[in-house]
Amino acid sequence: YLDITSSISIRDYPLISAAVVVQILMMVFCVATTFQKWRGMMRKFLPLLLVTLLLQGCVIGHVEFYQQVAPSKFPPTQAVKQFEYSDISLNDFYKTFFSDFLIIGRSSFNGRYEDPNRTLDFAKSIGADVFISTSQFKGTRTTYSTVVTPTTSTSYMSGMVGSSLVSGTATTYGTTTTTVPVQVNNYNQNGLYLKNVNKVLPLWERTAKDYPSTEQSPLSGTWKNENYTFAIYKSDQFIVATLVGQLSRENWKIDDVKFVYDVASGVGIYLMGSKAPMPADFALNKFGHLEVKLSPSGEIFAFERVR
Repeated sequence: YLDITSSISIRDYPLISAAVVVQILMMVFCVATTFQKWRGMMRKFLPLLLVTLLLQGCVIGHVEFYQQVAPSKFPPTQAVKQFEYSDISLNDFYKTFFSDFLIIGRSSFNGRYEDPNRTLDFAKSIGADVFISTSQFKGTRTTYSTVVTPTTSTSYMSGMVGSSLVSGTATTYGTTTTTVPVQVNNYNQNGLYLKNVNKVLPLWERTAKDYPSTEQSPLSGTWKNENYTFAIYKSDQFIVATLVGQLSRENWKIDDVKFVYDVASGVGIYLMGSKAPMPADFALNKFGHLEVKLSPSGEIFAFERVR
């Protein structure tokens, strides 16, 4: 804008310096031209910035890099069970715990960590019953982002008209470009979309009635920690633990299966609080506590015998 203040009028001084008038007119023209350029530039820049931000928020890696595996498509489902793991081989995990499910499709990409919950609507749309994902940290890289910000500057002018001072200000508009380094953590991320085509009862829905007690084992009895109380018994070749009380999660009920150990194969499965199945080893320590050691994380849960 242009702000000219004076205590005189042209009627009082009809012979105003032509140079001052020309200077004022040039300032007005300069300000108007600069403002028009700035406004035009911002009209181009702001939509591009908004579109870029929108695309960054909308792109979902598991969807963008999805590949169909099943020979035919399925109608949408109403609910999808989602399990997230880290630092595992998803293919090996599928063979061990989910081989009763058909693989509809898979996804694989590398980039910033992505919350797999963002993929659930897509998983429903392709008819998946289960979506399992894994991520492995692969390192940090530095990228550079260009930030364009608007700037303003004000210049001042003054001149004498007769014995009176004429002054004014002019504001110009522009932009400044700054390059900002950004640290980005990269992850290898993989997903499998599964369909329960044979309507098998998944492990996370099984209860004590699906594993009837057949005989006693050295671990038979009631065990507990601060979160769960369960009964351990033997059912054919399986050692099974089912909940009998002290539930720490709303999605758990009495008689739900907490873990299963196949004596014949040596494969153990422990259900986490989210009911995600995890490979686990089971052993008694020197204090008589039952230790459940998860693989591959090495996390340990301990339980003491009640009776």
